[in-house]
Amino acid sequence: MGIIAASRLRAGARNLMFDNAVAYYRLDETTGDAIDLVNAYNGTLNGSISRNGEYYTFDGDNEFVNIGDEDNFSFTDGNNNTDFVIKTEVIFDAFNSDNYAWIVSKRQSNSTREWQLIYSNDELKFNIWNTTDSFFTVDTLFIPTIGQKYIIGVTLNGTSISLFIDGVIEVTETLPNGFTFYNGTSVVKLGDETFVSSINLNLLGKLKETVIVKGNGWTAQNITDNYNNGNGITY
Repeated sequence: MGIIAASRLRAGARNLMFDNAVAYYRLDETTGDAIDLVNAYNGTLNGSISRNGEYYTFDGDNEFVNIGDEDNFSFTDGNNNTDFVIKTEVIFDAFNSDNYAWIVSKRQSNSTREWQLIYSNDELKFNIWNTTDSFFTVDTLFIPTIGQKYIIGVTLNGTSISLFIDGVIEVTETLPNGFTFYNGTSVVKLGDETFVSSINLNLLGKLKETVIVKGNGWTAQNITDNYNNGNGITY
């Protein structure tokens, strides 16, 4: 459970779906770093991100939170893949000219890349790379309404990788046999990605309540419970 103290947990019993959380960001700060409540993998802010105690708002180029590179953010134990969850809450305020939005990613360049959860041309998409720099993609139709909150994410259970939106698994794909995830040196970022200048990738919107779990996936019931009729269940 990392360094988080019981006094920092929200009221009520800790939800077991977060037992293997390696990072949890409420994104409710108004000054300083983005605080990780689990392992103190705190994130530094780049650009003019605005904060109101509930959301981080990204509204321009090169605005992102840099969380850094940790082995806990690479979904392998050195030999085998590990189950995982990446979950966040997002509100789209607008769509950029290229209709992309990098949401949570561990991809620092076109040659150093591990995974990315993104919005791309009316799809929610997750890409993950293996040790030979090939990638696997799972995607689903996603046409967000401006100003509406969505609880979105991706989870791996064994070889089954699923995207979920607002408490519902939208699509599940099976990883190819022998597809072993890569552990590289890319940093994790929330918001805009900066590895390419020819395409506009910045998120124009808000983020809050972002969690990374390594060591277990979420079941369909976990995902429904976490959505909690749009209220979410927090760490």
